[in-house]
Amino acid sequence: MLATLTGHEELVEAAAFSPDGTRIVTVSWDKTARVWDAASGAVLATLTGHAGEVNSAAFSPDGTRIATASDDGMAKIWRVFRDTQELIDYANRIAPRRLTPEERKQYFLE
Repeated sequence: MLATLTGHEELVEAAAFSPDGTRIVTVSWDKTARVWDAASGAVLATLTGHAGEVNSAAFSPDGTRIATASDDGMAKIWRVFRDTQELIDYANRIAPRRLTPEERKQYFLE
């Protein structure tokens, strides 16, 4: 084992690395997403605001934004920096599931 990321209060559903490999985003049944420093394992941000279990996350190709989706039927786009978070957009009425590659392209204009 290389590292243990400790902080979520419920099951971790998924994880994704940033394009440059310096950050990890994890999503959990505790209704949060957390952004971690990949080298140190430190929490950089906790993304709150979903009413349901968060089940999917993806970084934008340039690593400046994160999309999250949850069982509340919402997808949210976040701009995350070391000590701040900003919800920049959201869409409702999505099915609670992981984002497909096509949806990632739609949200991030890949």
